[in-house]
Amino acid sequence: MGAQNVHFEVFVKRHVKDAWAMAEARDSRDEALKLAAALLAGLPKGSVRVTKEAFDAELRVFRSVCIHEAGAERFIDEEKTGDGSLPCLTPEDLGNPAARETIQRVLAEWLERKQAIPLELLHRPDLAEDLEGSGAELQHAVQKVAVASTQKGDSTVHAYVRQLSELVQKALDRAYEDGKKGRIPPFPKTAQFSAVAGPILSAKGRREKLRAAMAARLGEEHGYAGKLAALLGFTDDLPAEAEARAFALEEIDAFIAEILAFEAGVRALAGPCADPGEEAERLTNVFDGSAQAACLAAAPLARKMAALVADGRAPHARTAIAHRLMEELRKPRRLRPSSVQGEVKLCRALAQKLVMAGGADLAPETLQAVFAQRSARLLHPEAVTEFLDGAATPDEELHRLLALEENLVGAQNKKKLAAYVRAAATAHKTESWFVRGPGKALERLARLGALQKRASRGHFPPEDAADLMRAFDALGVKLLSASRILEALANGPQPALDRAAALLRLAAGGALPHGECADDARRRALALVRGETGQAEARAPEARARLEEIQALMAGLTPAAATPATEPEPPAEIEPGAAA
Repeated sequence: MGAQNVHFEVFVKRHVKDAWAMAEARDSRDEALKLAAALLAGLPKGSVRVTKEAFDAELRVFRSVCIHEAGAERFIDEEKTGDGSLPCLTPEDLGNPAARETIQRVLAEWLERKQAIPLELLHRPDLAEDLEGSGAELQHAVQKVAVASTQKGDSTVHAYVRQLSELVQKALDRAYEDGKKGRIPPFPKTAQFSAVAGPILSAKGRREKLRAAMAARLGEEHGYAGKLAALLGFTDDLPAEAEARAFALEEIDAFIAEILAFEAGVRALAGPCADPGEEAERLTNVFDGSAQAACLAAAPLARKMAALVADGRAPHARTAIAHRLMEELRKPRRLRPSSVQGEVKLCRALAQKLVMAGGADLAPETLQAVFAQRSARLLHPEAVTEFLDGAATPDEELHRLLALEENLVGAQNKKKLAAYVRAAATAHKTESWFVRGPGKALERLARLGALQKRASRGHFPPEDAADLMRAFDALGVKLLSASRILEALANGPQPALDRAAALLRLAAGGALPHGECADDARRRALALVRGETGQAEARAPEARARLEEIQALMAGLTPAAATPATEPEPPAEIEPGAAA
């Protein structure tokens, strides 16, 4: 190994809570050590280390050895001297689910570019040759697995790289040999699946042979869409014998699941979509097994897959769809870029369907977290502005904001929405519209009462709900002050008990916001009942029915009229002698 293939890296850690960072790289060992000493001299609480980096031309990796350390914190790990052991020892072991998942993860870009899956790579000589010819991509994949194995293993990266390289070469050689010796069962594009699978399923080593035949057949399709169509077509031509049928279906499910592990595979299943929301809607209905859903009418592959899921014949594919669907919903993009209202409606529909269909594939806490993220995006200022665009009045804006609460997930999101509602309720234009707006004052009061009632029935945090109740009540107080409605009723020409009952009916019937507005009406009614005129009217025999109505209204109103910030007064009682 030439000297030009060795260099020395100097790392520094400024204090205990800091992270290690490379300061410089030097070609000379002495220069690297001097630099480390100089850096440490200026860092009383710091640490330094120097590593020797030697390039292994055969394996094309750097081998790192720590040659010096100094300072408050030692860095060198306990030396690993074991031989290391891998879960997979033979090429056949690479066919197990965990190994295929690792292959999919470390070769994701290459496989997606080739529109292939791990099961094809293990059984198609042409794909194996392409991968071996890629050079750097195969070596990078080996290094990724080796580094991950080192974290929990007892050996070095170099040892794991050597073992993995030997294993990969054996797998490649086996694929080449199977192709040369005709061990791959022929599966022409025109052949029926049952005709090809039947003889295989009764032979020794049927799993490997069936996978090899299916991989060869998929090699004739270009792209994930064609491969999905072929695999879904196999399900219509399964062997007649029950055990063979179940075995074949299990393998088809495994192939489909691997395709759906890729973003491109999911898009091939969903078909062309107008926006991300349509794709999410289709995937949700596939996951739910709703083959007759209207959104799947233009997606034949998705419709066929949904029918397979509904019959319980594709559990692994269903799990893959769930994972991909969650990944799509986590992405920071709008599902309905053209309409916030449309997105709100879609998110609610998706959440309801996924909660009902979730099961083991979608844990409730996962759904909660995903839709809380989506809810947070709906509360971005630009989204809220678009959501309110077109509202004719401040009253309509408030109704839209309160309606949005029903479609949000997460306490923090509801708290943020409450801030939007509070800002809208206290805005100058809102006050002007309710206090001096069009129509009758009683109608605007009733609108405030309806808004307050909707806010109280929502699921805002208690302190925010109380603030909103007070905000709507404060608007009502200003409206009452400007319109003098209560004064007009209290001082009208009608009998005192009739005026008292009218005031109480306003408060109890929802025409007034709860709080100060309803309390004002209640106090005026009490004053009328307890006044000389009211007492005189109460003594008349025909006043008994009116007094009973007043008592019932008063009893029903008292607890409801109190806001969280005020203590209710005790129910008013009519003097027993007054009704005599």
